[in-house]
Amino acid sequence: MQPVGLEYWRYLSDVLQPEPIESRDRFFLAMLAPLGIEQGKPFAPDDRQKQILIEAAPVGELMARTIAYDKRLPSAEVWPGKHWEYANLVELNQEAKNYAQLDERGSWFYEAIGNSTGMQGRILGFGQAYLETSKDKDADWLAGDNNYLLHVPPNVPIKQFWSITLYDNVTRGPAITDQGASDLSSRNPDLVTNADGSVDVYIGPTEPEGKKNWIKTTPGKGWFAYFRFYAPTEAYFDKTWSLPDIEKAK
Repeated sequence: MQPVGLEYWRYLSDVLQPEPIESRDRFFLAMLAPLGIEQGKPFAPDDRQKQILIEAAPVGELMARTIAYDKRLPSAEVWPGKHWEYANLVELNQEAKNYAQLDERGSWFYEAIGNSTGMQGRILGFGQAYLETSKDKDADWLAGDNNYLLHVPPNVPIKQFWSITLYDNVTRGPAITDQGASDLSSRNPDLVTNADGSVDVYIGPTEPEGKKNWIKTTPGKGWFAYFRFYAPTEAYFDKTWSLPDIEKAK
């Protein structure tokens, strides 16, 4: 989690100092210069600049959070009528056909750090595909107070394994409870599979009686989920296999 307030901008200035300047970023650097952030110069904003930066930091983070968790990009939709989205929509050069990928960058890099061919989920049988959701079947935000069910159908289209991981929607780090990191994968030796090969994943603050595959959450904290396909196969790309929404448990 990055620093907040004025410390965020001081940290940003430190990070930018040794970096080579990419052409795509020159306009961003032009906007930062009047605020006291410029390569080759110490970060020493005057009182006016400090006030602007202190007020801008929380607004900027809320903008980034909104762009990430409630994507406005039509290309984010995976299956019509469902709330799963493609997490990574950023080209390696961060350029779309007719524009620079401003919102795509804001969405992905608010949640993640790097990007690579293997992280884009576009190559058959290679790397990982990342699907993301912040909402349940009813379009309500996912919350640590509620109990949920995710039904993973059989024959997940993978050559390696699948996993689901819950992330704190403020820190963007893995959600941690006394159970450990909030995740589950098909590699788990204790994973319970239904007779047809499907898996029911239970998510919530209290362990459901008589059920396995439980991921614990913390009341009062929101979260979002990544469902990862490692070495995705044909049915992922042609969408003949689909993942249901996370739904509130009855």
